[in-house]
Amino acid sequence: MSTPQPVELSIVIVNHNGAECLPAALSALSRNTSSTKVECIVVDSGSTDESWKRVERYWNKARAIRYEGNVGFCSGCNRGAETARGELVAFVNFDSQVESDWDAALARSLKDPEVSIAGGLLVREDGVTVEAAGLAIAPNTATFGLSENASRESIGSEAFEVVAASGALMMVRREEFLRLGGFFEPIWMYGEEADLCLRVAGRVVIDPRSATRHEVGHAAGPPRSPLRLYWPSRNRLINSARHLTTWRIIVAVVSSAAFDLLTLAQVRSWEAARSIARGWRDGLLAMPAERGARTRAERKLASSKLASLREAAAQQRRLGRL
Repeated sequence: MSTPQPVELSIVIVNHNGAECLPAALSALSRNTSSTKVECIVVDSGSTDESWKRVERYWNKARAIRYEGNVGFCSGCNRGAETARGELVAFVNFDSQVESDWDAALARSLKDPEVSIAGGLLVREDGVTVEAAGLAIAPNTATFGLSENASRESIGSEAFEVVAASGALMMVRREEFLRLGGFFEPIWMYGEEADLCLRVAGRVVIDPRSATRHEVGHAAGPPRSPLRLYWPSRNRLINSARHLTTWRIIVAVVSSAAFDLLTLAQVRSWEAARSIARGWRDGLLAMPAERGARTRAERKLASSKLASLREAAAQQRRLGRL
């Protein structure tokens, strides 16, 4: 019986019906990952398109773990990290294609013991337009991409600190991630980055020398699909209850209501209204159980990291969403 090869980096991809995008994601990882002591764990979350089968065709470092039901992004990432053998774990979206040496820059950042999470740039499919250079957290705990729609050249090449990084391209130390409990699984999807980044002890940094080209819409449909309305509405409430001071929770609930009412005014769909109403129902029911999740000092610190309402509104106006 052969001895397993040592692994320094484990890459975790959560897949759900990714037949149209997973092969390209794996092929890009095969071409552009600089680490040679690497494994790739594809956690299949209830796919019905057989996309998890024979992932090694696209990268011989890849193997699949199959779940019959859709376990969600948070649980999928956590199961992958638990299975991983590397000291470092990177989470990469199944609908994105990493660029050359993406992993080297993130691994360098994590050599600093004061850094807990290293992320890279999310760019559009054209490779030149920024989707997110890290994330900010709005007063309602929603995240929004920094420098969204800016030119990639405007970001520069030096690493910088942010409040949160996207789970679409994120690297952590496996031991630290698991010690924290990983992503908070009741969130399921959307909002997990905000929760994790508010819990880590160290800094969160973005290194622009690491990037992935992201195709939006594979995981939960187009913008303002029922899934994209339900989960954020629900999870903003849960995150506010978990992390914020009492006054900040009130602000979060009021601003969440205003945001969702504006969305409904723009969409004017009964299906959208039902999705948001379900999100509010489930979020409000979950809030009381989360009030003991953090200490008073941790809540005060998390509240201080939120962007101002003016900053969040300015971002939405600049993008034509207000």
